Amino acid sequence: MSWNVAGLRAVMKNHPEALSDLVTKYNVDVLCLQETKLQEMHVDDPKLKINGHLLEVEGYDAHYSCSTTKKGYSGTAVFIKRRTTASQDAIKSSSKKQATLGNFFNGTKTTNVASSSSNGGTTASLGSVDVASVIPQKVSCEMGYPEHDSEGRIIAVDFPHFSLANLYVPNSGASLDRLSYRTENWDAHLLKFMQQKEMEKPVIWLGDLNVAHTDMEVWNEGAKHLAKSAGTTPEERASFARQLDAGFVDAFRFLHPKAQGQYTYWSQRAGNRAPNKGLRLDYFICSKSLMEDDGDKSKVVVRDSYIVQDQLGSDHCPIVLELEIKK
Repeated sequence: MSWNVAGLRAVMKNHPEALSDLVTKYNVDVLCLQETKLQEMHVDDPKLKINGHLLEVEGYDAHYSCSTTKKGYSGTAVFIKRRTTASQDAIKSSSKKQATLGNFFNGTKTTNVASSSSNGGTTASLGSVDVASVIPQKVSCEMGYPEHDSEGRIIAVDFPHFSLANLYVPNSGASLDRLSYRTENWDAHLLKFMQQKEMEKPVIWLGDLNVAHTDMEVWNEGAKHLAKSAGTTPEERASFARQLDAGFVDAFRFLHPKAQGQYTYWSQRAGNRAPNKGLRLDYFICSKSLMEDDGDKSKVVVRDSYIVQDQLGSDHCPIVLELEIKK
């Protein structure tokens, strides 16, 4: 599940049960948040009860990436359902010191990353699925480009059979002052990053990608101002198309090619949510192989993708991707 929360502290204050209810209702394995607007001082502030508290009772390990260039800006978070294998449980019980998150996630630790993990875990059955297949091998908050990595816009998670990247793609700005940076630098570097990861296993990149890339993703397609509005400029749409043309698939549009009125963002200032005058800015972009069920050769297959439009608390709503991990 992915959700741009437009400020995590605001969601926790105004809708304190929202995240807990979502992960419970949809039995979420991985929850990805964007635009958390957190800094490390917020994550670790005991008064705010974020690190070590948020979704702790529900059994999730948390990872936060915070902007170091601007306060109250950007930021991403990932919550992963806590699971352990029998062998890990044996290691824990024989160790004098309780193992920490770093013992299990061989991720890159950077100065703008905060994580939390409980001592506990569950070896609960996943049917015929090996529990190890849903335990991350690596968590990183770097794309590998300093000009991008300081804004807290990415958390990449490598699972045994696929990798995902939770993204908050830069907005081009009301005056389009970041348009060239976004399309010529960020988009190109992101594509290269995902292509490199895809050399090892299938990939998914997801989150608020800040583009409505077809006519069906906008309620007022054809309006003259769209060509000069962030998210609907010809440059952004063309850049996104180049990413898809490189061998990737918009999961929702692939599975629901004729769906209309399926938006994920509405302007609160204009009061556009009630009349459903929105844009679809949030996506799951997948390797083509994840969309093809090739019998025993396909270890992971996308089964569905949908939008949770009735969830309040932000100017965006959550989106869901359902995967089948085969035995």
